[in-house]
Amino acid sequence: MGISNFCFPVRELSNERVKLVPFDVSFHLLRDFDSLDQCNNTNSQTKIHAPEFFALSSPQPSLYAHIARGPYTSLSDFTTNFLEAVIDPSPAWMLYAVIDKTRPSCSPTNDPSGALAGAIGYLDSSAEHLITEIGFVITLPPFQRTHVTSNAVGLLLQYALNTPEQGGLGLRRVQWKANSVNAASRKVAERMGFVYE
Repeated sequence: MGISNFCFPVRELSNERVKLVPFDVSFHLLRDFDSLDQCNNTNSQTKIHAPEFFALSSPQPSLYAHIARGPYTSLSDFTTNFLEAVIDPSPAWMLYAVIDKTRPSCSPTNDPSGALAGAIGYLDSSAEHLITEIGFVITLPPFQRTHVTSNAVGLLLQYALNTPEQGGLGLRRVQWKANSVNAASRKVAERMGFVYE
C-alpha cells in the first residue's frame, strides 16, 4: 500500500481552508454511489476516494492533458492501472486527496469536513537524497482559480521543507516539473516560489 511504502512519514496536512489526506487506496465498503462505474450494488467494495475522484474527473479528460498517466476509461482502470500499479508499490510516490474545507462535502463516504477538490502528490521522492517532487496536481473544475491549488501546494511545501523539529521532513530540495505549454502549472510554480533551472 502506498502509505506504508512511502519513504517518508505520512500524515494529514491541514490549514484553515484545505486539508490533504492520504488518498485512500485500501478497500472500504462503498455505499450510496449508485451511478458510479458499476457500483450500483451497495455491497460493492472499492477505493474510498477513487469513486468520487473518478466520477468528477472523468468528464474532463483535459485535466490529464499534461500528465503522463490518464485519462482513465473506468473506475476499475483508474484503480488498477494507477492506484494499484503506480502509487501502491512505489516508495517514491504518495498521493493525497485535496479537501476544500470551505465547501460542504457532497459525498456520503468521503471526508465530512469538506468537498473533494482534487488530488496532489509527492513523486520521485528519495529519503537518501532528501528530495521530492510535487506533481499529479489535478484540481477539479469547480475549484480551479480558487484558493485550493495554492493552499494544497503550500501544505506540501511546508511539510517537505520544515525541519523535523517543526513537524516537517527537513528535505533539501522540492522540485516541480511542468510541460512547457502548461501555462497554468508554470504560473502556480512561480507563485509558490519555484525557480527555473
